[in-house]
Amino acid sequence: MPRPTTQQGEPNLEIRGLNWAYVLMGVADGTLLPFIPLFLLQRGLSAQLIGAVLAAAALASLVAGMSWAYLADRRLRPERILVVASAAAALASLLLALTNGAVALAAVIVVLWLARAPFMLLDPITLRRLRKAPRTDYARIRLRMSAGWAGSVTASGAVFQVISLRLMPFVYAPLTLLFGMWVWRSLKPVQSGQPVELTPPAAVPRRVPKVPVTLIGFLVSAFLLGASLAATQNFLTLRISFLGGGALIIGAAAAFQALTEIPTMGYTHVLTRRLSHRGLYAIGCAVYVVVFLAWAFVSDAFTAALLKLAIGVAFALTYVASVVIADELSPAHLRATGQVLMKSVLFGLAPIAGSLGGGLIYGTLGPRAMFLISTVVVAAAGLIVVVAVPGRARRTAGEAVAPAAEPVPATL
Repeated sequence: MPRPTTQQGEPNLEIRGLNWAYVLMGVADGTLLPFIPLFLLQRGLSAQLIGAVLAAAALASLVAGMSWAYLADRRLRPERILVVASAAAALASLLLALTNGAVALAAVIVVLWLARAPFMLLDPITLRRLRKAPRTDYARIRLRMSAGWAGSVTASGAVFQVISLRLMPFVYAPLTLLFGMWVWRSLKPVQSGQPVELTPPAAVPRRVPKVPVTLIGFLVSAFLLGASLAATQNFLTLRISFLGGGALIIGAAAAFQALTEIPTMGYTHVLTRRLSHRGLYAIGCAVYVVVFLAWAFVSDAFTAALLKLAIGVAFALTYVASVVIADELSPAHLRATGQVLMKSVLFGLAPIAGSLGGGLIYGTLGPRAMFLISTVVVAAAGLIVVVAVPGRARRTAGEAVAPAAEPVPATL
């Protein structure tokens, strides 16, 4: 396969570095995120307590993520923030192996989520480097994370099934350190004088513009989507465990999702020739509706895991659409803040409500009620984005539109 090249035919090392950064992040996260609910369950926490712990972690990540985004837009270099965050996340994860008791576990999980919060800056770092390239190139780079995740969750799930989930911190720590080392080596901070600068300094308005109404409407939709995802994804793990599945089936379920995420993300540039990103987002929400309904009535662990194949399509459509919509609706000189605002709602604020609500409903009314309520919530998310977001979001005045004939090749 050809390597990414610049317009002069030289190897594009920046894009190649981004490709592998996403792969390494996916590999590291695949050894941790799918197994946290099961890890807490095996430590004796109830569904309600697991929801509370994950909600507290989401709140910590929300506050930290917005703070880091503010600093990245104004003072600090986001590439270097990622390096420090990887070291902090590795150290925090190792504390899990030394911790006992619900309160201590909750504290360590919160610290770990605080350390991981700056990882959401990888997307604005990527979009900044793609400012003069077609927006669909983002999906071709982002799918590498799904590829790394797919292999990682399968292998780690098998290892944890055979040995123990207590091995998880010792697997995650070196892998997240490897991600940080790669970022340090391959993603050099972008200087203000380079061509990918968001806007010339003279063009930056002195007053911060008001948040567009369309962005507010989109954030409401993202909140509902994120809340439903937090409830279903976290407590599907408990449901699979209750139905007789272990770490292997849970890892396989995460891998199934990644297997369909990859081709879907790879072909979003084809879909956007006929559909807007708003349309892709709404279609993704419709797929979620169907799967959540199925999960409400399924009674077999492997069948529940197989349904994650459809979730992969839905996640790819909604995630890629969310990133691009947020980028287009944000003020030009606050792209990082716009991205982290969206992700802080989708993966920070919304999971607080989803984890708390999902845990309470799962523990009191049962899994069927939790999945049915999530179905209603995600359907509302899809309807709101259709009403609130323009079919083709307007590009900021003065921002060049890259010709589609000069894409960045999607290779590692």
